Amino acid sequence: MAKRYRLSLKSMGLLAGFAAVFFAPSPSPAAEHPELFDRLEVYTGTVLSSGNEAPFWIRSNQDGRISNDGSALFSGMRFGRDADSRRGFDWLYGVDTAIRSSTEPAVRWVDAYAGFVWKNLRFTVGRKSEIFGLTDPVLSAGDEVYSRNAPTIPKVALSTNGYINAADWISVNAYLAHGWMGEEQFVRDAFLQQRFLYLRFGDSMADRGINFYAGVHDVALWGGDGKPSGLNNFIRVFLGAQGGADAAVSDQKNSLGDHRGVIECALQLKGKMRDFYFYAQTMYEDRSGLKFWYPGDCLLGGSLIQKDPESRILRVNLEYLDTRSSGDSPAGPDNFFTNGEYDGWVHEGYAIGHPFIRFIRGENFAYNPENLVKGINASMLMRFSRSLNPLVRVAWIRSSGSFGNPLPDAKKTTVVACDVSNTMLFKDGWSFAQQVSIDTGNGMNPNFGVVLNVARRLL
Repeated sequence: MAKRYRLSLKSMGLLAGFAAVFFAPSPSPAAEHPELFDRLEVYTGTVLSSGNEAPFWIRSNQDGRISNDGSALFSGMRFGRDADSRRGFDWLYGVDTAIRSSTEPAVRWVDAYAGFVWKNLRFTVGRKSEIFGLTDPVLSAGDEVYSRNAPTIPKVALSTNGYINAADWISVNAYLAHGWMGEEQFVRDAFLQQRFLYLRFGDSMADRGINFYAGVHDVALWGGDGKPSGLNNFIRVFLGAQGGADAAVSDQKNSLGDHRGVIECALQLKGKMRDFYFYAQTMYEDRSGLKFWYPGDCLLGGSLIQKDPESRILRVNLEYLDTRSSGDSPAGPDNFFTNGEYDGWVHEGYAIGHPFIRFIRGENFAYNPENLVKGINASMLMRFSRSLNPLVRVAWIRSSGSFGNPLPDAKKTTVVACDVSNTMLFKDGWSFAQQVSIDTGNGMNPNFGVVLNVARRLL
């Protein structure tokens, strides 16, 4: 047990800095925030679980902050600065580090980035927690191809500064990034190339009108030990072109690297008291998948967003996920979450895509996805007072195994994951968050978990 909770000297130093900030005197309300910071928060807490791993809603979409293990202690600190969009040029940075007692690495860097905004462009370098795609940014269980489930991937990214006007009634949101996957991969030191392009049609008025969104989000693994790299191959990956003579035979016939992505659209109906938001996405792996729709491969969602300040219900979301279709490729099934060259779509042991897709670890960082899945996520965010603002979530997940190893009906698994969380707000920036989760289903003992988290916001 002593080994389980041993911390390095680096971790102890971070804890000492965390304690100094946590118990610092409260800043004067009239004091101006220094130019270096516009936010500063520290937190500490514990995860308690009856099973060998934390329940689904406790471990999912946490950027790897919470270990997949059962019980743990954690502490962390967040601080940084956002760019002022009113300036022609401004800089930004962010740090969010968590110290965990139960697993390696003990120190998890969720955010560690810096960058700048110049007019309509944004440039960042480092690890950054980001939300991608057109799913509900607050209540979605996750994007099919890239959620906040895995630890953040270090990148160099160039993007538009959100949606920018390209013409009357048309706005554009674009992104291009080069990332490093690290050593804990089937192909060590592989690169990530990520890009998306989204269009928004309609005006930008917040309280009236209709907006329609459409876009494509593409990600690719390439390079790494023994694989073609360099600028020429970066361009090949960007264009979806075939590999050269130094590439694997399969990459010479198809696109260089391991590509996957989503095609998606959304519709937003805006009103003075409430908005309705509907979205859909479908995955592709190669050119055969570049059609919008396959029955049995989709993520569908809808949200009600209340704007009435007196409303007790702030937001409601319902989603349906189905990944049982393998496309119509004549070369064989599109096995979306794994690849013969680069193996599973995983970073540091966590699924990068939708958290309903579980991965079974093999040797040499090989991961086999259980990607024949359908599931439902239902969530509701409420507000009654500063001490009672619960978020209630229920997920139903049905797994039929994988494309390579489909399960007979008798061995298919069903999990129901229930979760209630609440944050109590106090004076001087103090807060106390509670989360209670339980997973239950066929062939498993109920797994019960609790998270208790005390935080203090100084800026």
